Amino acid sequence: MFDAENADSQLFLTRLFQCLANPNTRKIVELLALGPRSLGEFLQVMDSTEARIKAAIQVLQTVGLVSEGKDRGGTATVYLLNRTGLNLAQSWLDRVDSIAGDPIKSEN
Repeated sequence: MFDAENADSQLFLTRLFQCLANPNTRKIVELLALGPRSLGEFLQVMDSTEARIKAAIQVLQTVGLVSEGKDRGGTATVYLLNRTGLNLAQSWLDRVDSIAGDPIKSEN
């Protein structure tokens, strides 16, 4: 739950939206929403270089939106989406939406 009075929540939200301003980080988040991915899988579907993808993953890891794990065989590194960060952002968006109210009702 987003706490508007909590400085850590505010800082996290700021960093989260800053990192999501980049198209590569947004695409990585979208792909990870479908399940864990390896670097090679990102390279297959993204129109970007390995260095840019690695940099975007590192930014997402720093923010706490992505974590590292191993594939089922335990050999390859895969990246996973950390839902906690998404839940905090969704909580903030829900808060803003509830404050704004329904514009159609407000006009009547």
